[in-house]
Amino acid sequence: MINKLKKQSIRKHLLQKRNALTQKAILEKSSLIANNLINFYKYQQSEKIMLYVSTKKEVQTQYIFNSAKRDHKDVFIPLIDKEKRDLIPSLIYDLSELTQSCLGIPQPKKEFARIFSPKILEMVIIPGIAFTKKGQRLGRGGGYYDRFLKKLRKRTCLVGLAFEIQIADNLPIDSNDMPVQYIITENRLIDSEIK
Repeated sequence: MINKLKKQSIRKHLLQKRNALTQKAILEKSSLIANNLINFYKYQQSEKIMLYVSTKKEVQTQYIFNSAKRDHKDVFIPLIDKEKRDLIPSLIYDLSELTQSCLGIPQPKKEFARIFSPKILEMVIIPGIAFTKKGQRLGRGGGYYDRFLKKLRKRTCLVGLAFEIQIADNLPIDSNDMPVQYIITENRLIDSEIK
């Protein structure tokens, strides 16, 4: 319970910091983050990528989507299974195939749902409210990504996208929280496995 209250408090504080960013700053920083990701060798080697579709104040991912399509990568967007509180990879060809989910997050429309096993994914690009340099992640609080990440192959590359202001020294983490291997910000690529 103490961990849950700590998480809520940190989540609220960091969301306030992120929400204070202007739209211009978000777009500029997102462009740098996208370039850092696109130049990352693990991204370049990955052909099947799951990418979140950003909400207004998150790291913007439209440029990443467009670049991946130009490079002939298969891009999967998470479909939300609210009953199971889980995510399902759906292959997307165009952002016009998306609609708002029950949680207010863009996801594929039913008629464009092309479902695949999580095991085919080579890279999963993950949003977060905060990350540590050790790869710990604080999400929105629903546990959707934590449950989903447990279904992936061990060699699937997990990358968190964040603004520098979202990098924290420590986060209250419990046993269900799944870490990422890399975090990409506007300034750097953080390898969580480097001690």
